[in-house]
Amino acid sequence: MKASYRNLMLQNHLSFQKKVYDRLSKDNLNLSIGQPKIFDFLLDCDECMQKDIALGCQIEPASVTSVLLQMEQKGYIVRRNKDGNRRSLYVSLTEEGQETAKKVREIMEEVEKEALNGISSEEFETLISILNRVNENLIK
Repeated sequence: MKASYRNLMLQNHLSFQKKVYDRLSKDNLNLSIGQPKIFDFLLDCDECMQKDIALGCQIEPASVTSVLLQMEQKGYIVRRNKDGNRRSLYVSLTEEGQETAKKVREIMEEVEKEALNGISSEEFETLISILNRVNENLIK
């Protein structure tokens, strides 16, 4: 098959995801689809609104609600209302969630390092610049 943008993006995504989930499972972190991305996102904020997680992770709000429910049931996160606003749920990691999120990020960084092996810093900057433009085009 001839290399095309669509095929390469799908192959990259699936290969990256498979490696991440394989490593998570080796560390007895059997996470569902969507959870690693949300763990990584939550690691960078003390408390986030649920709708910001959906936007930041590019996951449908209904899907985020479902994934967060699973994470809450496992004790990884807590959700609460703030200032009496019943419409906005704020999410934060528990201590166990923090540890899991750090492990998830570590694994993702290891896989990313493997994926970018042999790519110079200049090539990396170009790749990131092009992918940002492609994402902007797709979001329009």
